[in-house]
Formats: sequence, structure tokens, C-alpha cells
Amino acid sequence: MVKQQNFRSLGGDSMRKLLLVLLFLPSYLLAKEYSFNVDFNQGDISTYFVADGSNVYRISHTIDAIYIFNTRAQAQHFVSSPNNRSKPSTVVNIGDTRVYVDKIDAIDYYTSNSMYGSAGQVKSINGLSFSYLSDSSIYKNAGVVGKLSKVGNTKVSYWVDAGYTVKGKYRGKIRTLGSKSFKYESWSSWGEKNGMVGKLISLGAINIDYYDTDYDLGYKGKLKSVGKVNFSYYRDNSTNKKANIVGKFKEQKGTDARLTVF
Repeated sequence: MVKQQNFRSLGGDSMRKLLLVLLFLPSYLLAKEYSFNVDFNQGDISTYFVADGSNVYRISHTIDAIYIFNTRAQAQHFVSSPNNRSKPSTVVNIGDTRVYVDKIDAIDYYTSNSMYGSAGQVKSINGLSFSYLSDSSIYKNAGVVGKLSKVGNTKVSYWVDAGYTVKGKYRGKIRTLGSKSFKYESWSSWGEKNGMVGKLISLGAINIDYYDTDYDLGYKGKLKSVGKVNFSYYRDNSTNKKANIVGKFKEQKGTDARLTVF
């Protein structure tokens, strides 16, 4: 009875705020920051999408595409279910990166007097600025000259150090996007043998794991989990050998409110 009286005593403004919260709560609960495109046959991640404010980044090793939305909610909705119908329709090529926007009001370019890596590149689209890595020796050696270093206020960095990154096969791959860090499997003899060296093992707070023990017969080195989502494959036994299904994808289990797997 007390709860009913408290609810009835809410003023008009308070009641409207409560109704808005109840109306939009499902959208907040379904909001995603990440989605992973998993190649189930290979047991690996082919591409992944990261929401950053009202923008979404499609990444393989570097930034393949940027989708520019009007709101954060639109960006998170796209990450939850990336498809051609909901992405912006107009495309601008920026080096190896494709930028998708609803419409183009204005484009500005860096001039020929700009440092190498930026000259002739898009400087801004509809007021959103783009910066690029210069032709310094460290960027040249890593093969990242001209790659995006900043989109609006979001900074981008790459693994450029020599030595362990080269042996680990992730030199030149994206290292940070805003506050999100990307880490890869370093070199080891067992990792090299299982084909895991250089694979993504964490993205921000999302941990990514692979099968790596002697018991993982037939699927060693394949994707084991992304966050709380787990993957299993058919084992190497006589029955599966006869059916020629050893190592093939079997099942995906678990859910993770932070991400979508597709």
C-alpha cells in the first residue's frame, strides 16, 4: 500500500521522467560497444566493429571503415546488428579507409604544403577532422605512414616498435582507439606451431581466448571464447574422422551484454 501511495504521489514532471526511463530502458540494456564477425570454419575473428561515441569503426588489422551517425544510440544499434540497410549511404575514400556518412555538406583537404602522409588527404568531412601519421622513420619502418592518427577527438595509434612486434606478427596493427587498447598474441614456439601468433587476445575489457592444449585435438589454435561467448568444435576421434568433421564448428554458447557475435 505504501509503494502504491508513493507512486501516486509523483508529480507530473517526475511521472514523465519515470515513463521515459521505462520506455528507453530496453535500448540501454541492448546497447553494445563491440561486435565480432567470426569465421566459424577457420575458428577465427575476421573483422570487428567498435562503437566510439556516435561513430563506429570496422577493423581487421587497421581501420577499414568508419560509419558516422548522428547519435550514440544509432551507433550502438548498428554495432548490435551491422547490416547494409542501417549504415549511412554516402561513401568517401580516405586512403584504405572508407568513411560512410548520411550526406556531405563540405569536404576540406590538406594541401601540397602539408607533411607527407597528409598531403592531398581529406582534412575534414562536415566539420569532423582527420589526422594522419607523418613520414617519420619509425612510421616508415612499420608501414603505417598516412594511416589515420586521429578522427575528431579520438586518437588512434599502432604497434610500431621493432623486435618483439615483428616476431609477434602485429607490427603495424592498431594499438589503441580512443581509450580502448588492442593486444595480440606474442611469439612463442607453441603459439607459432598452433598458428596463434599475432592473433587478437583482448580489445578493451573484452578478453579473447584460443584452444592451446594437447587435449584440444583437431581444433588447437581455434577461437575458444570472446568475452563470455564460448565456441566448441568436433574433436579428433574415430567417429568424427570417418565423417570428416574433425575441427569443424560445433556450437556457440553464452551471451555477453557488451558484445554481439555474428
